[in-house]
Amino acid sequence: MRYRYCIFVVLVAVLFAGPIASQTRADTAPSREYKVMAAFLFNFLKFVDWPNGKAADPNQPITIGIVGKDPFAKAFEPVKNKKVKGKRVVVKRFKSVVELKKLGEKGKDELNKQTEATKKCHLLFVCSSEKEVLKETITALKDRPVLTVGDTKQFLKSGGIINFVMEKQKVRFEISDAAAKRSKLQVRSQLLRLARKVVK
Repeated sequence: MRYRYCIFVVLVAVLFAGPIASQTRADTAPSREYKVMAAFLFNFLKFVDWPNGKAADPNQPITIGIVGKDPFAKAFEPVKNKKVKGKRVVVKRFKSVVELKKLGEKGKDELNKQTEATKKCHLLFVCSSEKEVLKETITALKDRPVLTVGDTKQFLKSGGIINFVMEKQKVRFEISDAAAKRSKLQVRSQLLRLARKVVK
């Protein structure tokens, strides 16, 4: 298990070799963590299968969505123009649900439009800024083939599929295979074996 995880991490490091090697002393620990998480997100796409309808059009990109206060900054730069399963990968940013809800009626229409847009994503990372509305955000995607990923304590319990955790200053992840199946997603065994914990 540890050997397979090391191989996976090496692949992540190779993908992001440029940015990691060139980072300065001014980089904060969180920025390095999110560079690693960005690499993981890209690689997760290789080990998850979506229903045929979601991936039928070869001209449509694979979309990674980020909802909330984006902690990634330029962490996705290394995956620009890269492809997964023959398709280009695009990253879309969405506003904080918490902030939109504070606008009341004024933000309601925008929130509804945004929710519909997130349903079209293949992977949606829910930022920690959204912990107040975590369950609500994930429930809005119920039964949709969207791989939900986060890095907050109650993420899996709130219905999320993959959650990042820090263990001995290393980025690890947990998977709810049950939540993945509810979303009609097939997580390949190679990825399940690498997870720190799998919820069946």
